[in-house]
Amino acid sequence: MAAAPVRVRPVTTRGDRRRFTEVARDIQPEGSVWVRPLDDVVLDYLHPRRNPFYRDGTGQAFLASRGGRDVGRVLAHVWRRHARLHGERVGYFGFFACADDLDAAGALLEAAVAFARENGCHRLRGPFDMTAAQEMGLVTSGFENPPAVDMVHTPPWYPRLFESIGFRVCLRMTTWRNPDAAALDADAMTAVKRGSAGPRIDVRPIRSDRRDEDMEHVRELINASFLGNWCFVPITREEWRLQVGTLVPLLDPELVLLAEVEGVPVGVTFAVPDFNHVIRRLDGGLIHPGALGFLRRPPASDAVVILFAVRKAYQGMGVSRMLNAALVRALRRGGYRGLSITWIARDNAASLAQAKALGMRLLHELAMVEREI
Repeated sequence: MAAAPVRVRPVTTRGDRRRFTEVARDIQPEGSVWVRPLDDVVLDYLHPRRNPFYRDGTGQAFLASRGGRDVGRVLAHVWRRHARLHGERVGYFGFFACADDLDAAGALLEAAVAFARENGCHRLRGPFDMTAAQEMGLVTSGFENPPAVDMVHTPPWYPRLFESIGFRVCLRMTTWRNPDAAALDADAMTAVKRGSAGPRIDVRPIRSDRRDEDMEHVRELINASFLGNWCFVPITREEWRLQVGTLVPLLDPELVLLAEVEGVPVGVTFAVPDFNHVIRRLDGGLIHPGALGFLRRPPASDAVVILFAVRKAYQGMGVSRMLNAALVRALRRGGYRGLSITWIARDNAASLAQAKALGMRLLHELAMVEREI
């Protein structure tokens, strides 16, 4: 008997959006280490009034079904700010999830291609969940290794599906972990070479009573440090609130570190406890993310560096070493042991050097792919 045909249709109703959140779980292989994000978080990204992306961008979500069963999803989107800044007419696809079904994957991505073409794009790229401050890429090796908070994890058949549909790798990335980072010698990290000189660098954690102000410093540092990087578009205050909203309840202020020169922030390490073991048990549960704040006692055994940034004018002056040393001391004081880092581009020598300075080993390899349309 011939297989039922694949049907792809746009997500338009509340019920469709709920199915969009469910299908990512339904296609996971048995024994998968994937961690389902909170449904409310995904729904907020789809909502044109809750997500500030839609003020200068457009998007359309699609569901694929076969024989009455949902087998895949995708969100096609075009970010006009990206086009203006980078001068390329690129559409993106994100929130991609698909069973090991070449026809379904092809149909979903053709729907994304059609949407991108309708919006004047000549290329489709992804997986890219709307902005560079969100999840991006697909796993190409290390499938057996559980992801930390804010890490991508995808099924092992994705690379084959994308290659079969004509997509080619355009960016390679890596994630890293040291299971015993708290044992590192923090003093050795800040040893100054004889004859070297530079500005005095002070490192402090964000202040609980000034968290909003300090988190705004973090946003400004990211924008200043990453401007000019591939795919990066400066993050607005509204986008920042949406993107870090799920992480704020997880914050241990001692793990968010600002490096300052004369009181001016010049670098940041933004780390959070790794609560993926808790989030996994919630299975997307429709609870307010703030409830996760009650789960911080006792602390998680691991922490995760979500991002690291140093202003370009201060790179090469020891800011990274100071931040690394302060982070190791904070891990020890907080009872953490392991440390992971979310994705680093494979050609980012400075960030890779930081991972190695923290004694890390490769956890996953990832890639972004693209196709001319």
